[in-house]
Amino acid sequence: MVKYPVVNIGELRRIVNDLLDHAESVNGPELRFDQDYYWDLDSDVMYDITKQVSNVDLVGSLGDSWEFLFNMRQDDIKRDGPSLMLIHAAPLLRYIGEKVGQ
Repeated sequence: MVKYPVVNIGELRRIVNDLLDHAESVNGPELRFDQDYYWDLDSDVMYDITKQVSNVDLVGSLGDSWEFLFNMRQDDIKRDGPSLMLIHAAPLLRYIGEKVGQ
């Protein structure tokens, strides 16, 4: 039987905040991206490693993800489904993690 992990959202928030504080102390308050587009996968294959990924034709944009998140802060947060907006934070966090400190 597979034992799936359990994540405490509050602890995750504190950890991500600590990581972003570190990134800011190393890099400063802004990070200029030198890339924009990235390959994206549908969740039906991303989380099922038994499926072969044969056709990767979805493309995401770091700029678009940042714009969606930034505009969410400006608009009524409850209107646009903030939980789903986490999918836009993930590629930004990955990029920052790969670039900061290099």
